[in-house]
Amino acid sequence: MPIDLASLRKLETPSPSMLAEPLDDARRVAVIVRLHANAPPPDCLSYGRAIAPGIVTAEIAAADLVGLETDPAVRSIALSHHLQSS
Repeated sequence: MPIDLASLRKLETPSPSMLAEPLDDARRVAVIVRLHANAPPPDCLSYGRAIAPGIVTAEIAAADLVGLETDPAVRSIALSHHLQSS
């Protein structure tokens, strides 16, 4: 089932190109997740990496974005962008 990024309130400003079409729920996406103070990371981030206190980066299935949206430990979600080589 496609994931409508526009429906995710915790998602930090996705680019217009990301909003243009829904993500397939099986697609892998790189995320940066900010957690509330002293909150443990959700299970879908268990293979992620803490890059600062309360900030975890991970690659997850797009379907897990819905779970992050409803998780009270999650403060915000950002989709990581691939950098273009020059």
